[in-house]
Amino acid sequence: MIKPWLFEFFHALHDSAVRDDPAAVNAHIRRYLDLWVDDEALGFEGIFFSEHHFGPGYSPSPNLLIAHLAARTTTLRLGVLGSVSAYTTPWRVAEEFAMLDHLTGGRLEMGVVSGIPFELAVVGIDREQATEVHGEIVDVLLDAVTKPGVTHRGKHFSFEDVRLTPHFLRSAPPVWTAATSEASARRAGERGLKVCCGFADVEKLTPVFAAYQEGARSAGRPTGPDRVAVRRKVVLVEDAADRDRAAQLGREAVDELHRFRVEVMKTPDAPRTQVDRDELIHGTPPQVADEIIRQCRALGVGNFLAGFHVFEPEALRRTHELFGREVVPRLREAEID
Repeated sequence: MIKPWLFEFFHALHDSAVRDDPAAVNAHIRRYLDLWVDDEALGFEGIFFSEHHFGPGYSPSPNLLIAHLAARTTTLRLGVLGSVSAYTTPWRVAEEFAMLDHLTGGRLEMGVVSGIPFELAVVGIDREQATEVHGEIVDVLLDAVTKPGVTHRGKHFSFEDVRLTPHFLRSAPPVWTAATSEASARRAGERGLKVCCGFADVEKLTPVFAAYQEGARSAGRPTGPDRVAVRRKVVLVEDAADRDRAAQLGREAVDELHRFRVEVMKTPDAPRTQVDRDELIHGTPPQVADEIIRQCRALGVGNFLAGFHVFEPEALRRTHELFGREVVPRLREAEID
């Protein structure tokens, strides 16, 4: 089975004329909240929110979104992929995740990441430092999910037998992270983390996922399709004749993100997002389902995270409905070795 998830950047208002209008922003946020609540009935496994700052989105604190949705849903899993380690402290990460584990009734999927270089650069955080802090926060979090008291001695944080409260509802819930290289994937496997990859095509990701499984096996950690996920951009159309248009819409979304980074965030050196041949999945529901299954089988992946690059509200809702009704059942029936 391939578990179908939503991956949310929580795009800002596309119309720049009203992007700073408080009433328009509030209405936009409420539309999204209602949309996510309705996704539960469409069969999605859950939603992963991604923490981002200074960009074209409204997700500076995914934990707030999860707390809201926890009260309005009952089965939808609610995740963070991830909380940016460089902006916080290990005790805050662990305690907030533990609280969310209780608020969601054990439906929380927690994840931590080191952060995107150009966002870190905006506030003067060195990438090497961010990586070091990330490693320490992962260490503390992995201890916190199993122990009432945590001791840590590191370069950036040190404390002795600190009791983090509340304790997690579940015993040793899994922790996710993102990996972009064989080395980072292998480290994730060795530490028993679940891992998500994206951006690159199947050929480039194959050795990354292989390194993850190898690292997990060497450390006696769990392995298998349910431990790994692939994230892709998805554009759905109802008519096969519109498939080329779907591809163009996906590319336009990527171009819009780059323009925002350069013109609004004043980061002219921000790298243009790469769109490998497998990164953008577009077409009718059957075409999209076939391609997702092909990629997941090739990679041995049991979780698919769909990011919908659609901005008009009714079109976005229709995309969610199409994917839920026509793609989700196909994914749940697919077999992954």
